Amino acid sequence: MPDTVPRRAQTQPSAGRPMDWLLSQSHLLRPDDVTMALAEAARPSGVSEPRVYLADMQQQHLMPLPEDPAQAGQGQAAAESLPIETSTAGLAYRTVTVQHSPASRNGPGDGARRVWVPLADGADLLGVLGLTVADTSEDTLARCRALASLAGLMVTAKARYSDTYARAQRSKKMSLQGEMIWALLPPRAFATERVLLSAFLEPAYEAGGDGFDYSMLGDRLHVSVFDALGHNLAAGLLTSVCMASCRSTRRSGDGSLAETAVRAHRAILRQFGDYRFVTALLADLDVRTGVLSWVCRGHPAPLLIRGNRTVTEFIRPPELPLGLSIVDRPAGGTDDDTSIEVTLHTEQLEPGDRVLFYTDGVTEGHTTGGSPFGVERLGQFVIEHTAAGTPAPEIMRLLNHEINAHQSGELRDDATVVMVEWLPGHPRRDLTAEPA
Repeated sequence: MPDTVPRRAQTQPSAGRPMDWLLSQSHLLRPDDVTMALAEAARPSGVSEPRVYLADMQQQHLMPLPEDPAQAGQGQAAAESLPIETSTAGLAYRTVTVQHSPASRNGPGDGARRVWVPLADGADLLGVLGLTVADTSEDTLARCRALASLAGLMVTAKARYSDTYARAQRSKKMSLQGEMIWALLPPRAFATERVLLSAFLEPAYEAGGDGFDYSMLGDRLHVSVFDALGHNLAAGLLTSVCMASCRSTRRSGDGSLAETAVRAHRAILRQFGDYRFVTALLADLDVRTGVLSWVCRGHPAPLLIRGNRTVTEFIRPPELPLGLSIVDRPAGGTDDDTSIEVTLHTEQLEPGDRVLFYTDGVTEGHTTGGSPFGVERLGQFVIEHTAAGTPAPEIMRLLNHEINAHQSGELRDDATVVMVEWLPGHPRRDLTAEPA
């Protein structure tokens, strides 16, 4: 019978090079074996009991990965989930800092500590890594952070080959359109020294018509937000076609924002005729100069937050959504007959500016008889939490929950927000774990 655990006899890590060993083993590890490999790598340096916790889809709980490969897929992990709002592990996740507390197995005179390190792939917060250590010296915490950095990369890489991590992150069944949309979406956060992006999409398990995308190419960050007609599988298909068309144009290297919009418009007409449409906002940010260019097709205008004081909507004359046209397509016509007039808008950003791209499910959402969430409240929420020093991913998580609470947890429409900050003052605060 083949081995079901990482090979140990021939390849045990040495005390001096445990990370090298872990990296070399990572290529052939099954996704279920990552926790065991982390334990092997940590042992020579005096770190024990590693446990990977992933944030659930709605970022309310930290869900443990099965500790033993034999437990994978049996519906319940050995360890319990941890609440993000009230646990020490959740504090590490929310603040993007290393946290520690007495180990639960402590006896008299035992100074062991349980350390919680944010688990991330770049700026994308995945969860936390729990470790038990004998002390919390800077050398020990540095080893914990290094182990968590490598663990984040391994989890991200292995997620492509297995449902292990996706199952751990879910508390209920995903809709068909939700499966389709989430498979297309990029990670919910991205950052360089010049730009910081965070996003969310709700309802997580029934997402239908909304979608977002971004791409960094050289000094240009592309961001797009979509909102298709409807909230069902057909809406998910519509958003998927629109997003795929925009990516195809972008990746071919021969399309401006205007051309990208035109081709997406044609793709919708080809696949769905003239009775379906998508509102879309396509934008490019030159991260060297801060020049923001965008095309708005029937979509809410971007919202600018400057200096934690000014909230400005980039209001421009409205244009029809993609897939709609006031000109009838002639019988037997070609794609050339489906061109649309596209207006390109520009704005010069200032260092530290934050721009919000969002769908109308955010600002127009309300309970029966209640008032809409509104643009002003959206901007003020971001301003208050930015002034309090809240990391950008945590602002998006809290905003997500605020919007859900405003609608009593029953969203009538998808709600999506993408926040982009140019030349952030403290980019590493939002994406790396500093010493506790």
